[in-house]
Amino acid sequence: MTSLIKGRKFQLWEYHVSHGSLLLRSLEGVGHRGTVDIICTGVQYVAVPRHVGEIVVAGATAEELAGVEKILGKKIRLPEQIYVLENSRGRFPLVAVSLSIQEHRGSVFKSPLC
Repeated sequence: MTSLIKGRKFQLWEYHVSHGSLLLRSLEGVGHRGTVDIICTGVQYVAVPRHVGEIVVAGATAEELAGVEKILGKKIRLPEQIYVLENSRGRFPLVAVSLSIQEHRGSVFKSPLC
């Protein structure tokens, strides 16, 4: 799963507030064939810059978890999870029910969220 995102640059591509759905996308480019999507559902919190760049998906520290729970005013409980998108500039928390990484085949204008 993580081999799909290694060395790729991602950007915040689409967000549906009403469905809590988030799409981060890496377009085809030099050294990378095809498009790769990171799809999150049941999103409760996101703090990610538009151009997030090269990332790894990591677990949250105890301090990050406490900080996000304070912002949300509640404990994070299953099925929700806290994910952290980490790049060379920082760590960006995201609370969602699911996060999946997949290759996208087709037009970049076609959304997997619809």
